[in-house]
Amino acid sequence: MTNVVSLTSISVDKRLAKISGQINQGDCVHLLGPNGAGKSTLLSVIAGITPFDEGSCTLLGNAIATWPLSSLAGIRCMLGQQNYSAFPLQVAEYLSFYATHKANSADVPAIVEAALEVQQFACKPLNTLSGGERQRVELCRVLLQVWPAVTNGKAIILLDEPLQGLDIRHQYALVSLLQTLCARGNTVIMSSHDLALSANYSSHVWLLKEGSIIDSGIPLQVVSKDNLETTFNCHFAISKHNNFLEIQACAPISFHQIW
Repeated sequence: MTNVVSLTSISVDKRLAKISGQINQGDCVHLLGPNGAGKSTLLSVIAGITPFDEGSCTLLGNAIATWPLSSLAGIRCMLGQQNYSAFPLQVAEYLSFYATHKANSADVPAIVEAALEVQQFACKPLNTLSGGERQRVELCRVLLQVWPAVTNGKAIILLDEPLQGLDIRHQYALVSLLQTLCARGNTVIMSSHDLALSANYSSHVWLLKEGSIIDSGIPLQVVSKDNLETTFNCHFAISKHNNFLEIQACAPISFHQIW
């Protein structure tokens, strides 16, 4: 089993505290936690974007700081939360900048198109798309960037809240696509606020709170009532139907004593 990401006592001032963990080839790791837990910072550290104050981070056995940017860009992609364009650039033209799998082409691989359905607005300007449509384009963009590595089962795909803005159909299509890519050997690390989807469509879950890991491991062990209540400070009910884990927050906050 090939180790892809190794983190040892990673600390970032006021954002991460002594984060350690191992991620292997083919893993689909979902980072769960409240706002400000450190999920975005952790993804950015792994991507080689955010420097850390203490600890070590390696990709494929090499320190992240030693990777040439050109080499890193060929195997690692990163979707951030903020993507904005004030320019009326057409979707097809925008994607063509990243389509390394076929020179000067915005052709979208069939499996990606089946999940994200971006060709229907390929001729539309980016600044006319809805939030969900733009998110699908951005997801397509990051996959195109590393598509040669994806086809070889060697890509590292980092996604910060990729479900944000997607309708329910495209949420399920995306997590199913990511599972398929991982089955081929690619590695996915993503943050999420959809506990049920993450519990059912990940191979591993990391629970974060206030910059620290509360627990990590396979979903059935980590996504427990006690762990979730510790992480999110509210009550949960967990049940299983047709082999699908259902998670529901139960009256998490009351304002009766305040108002």
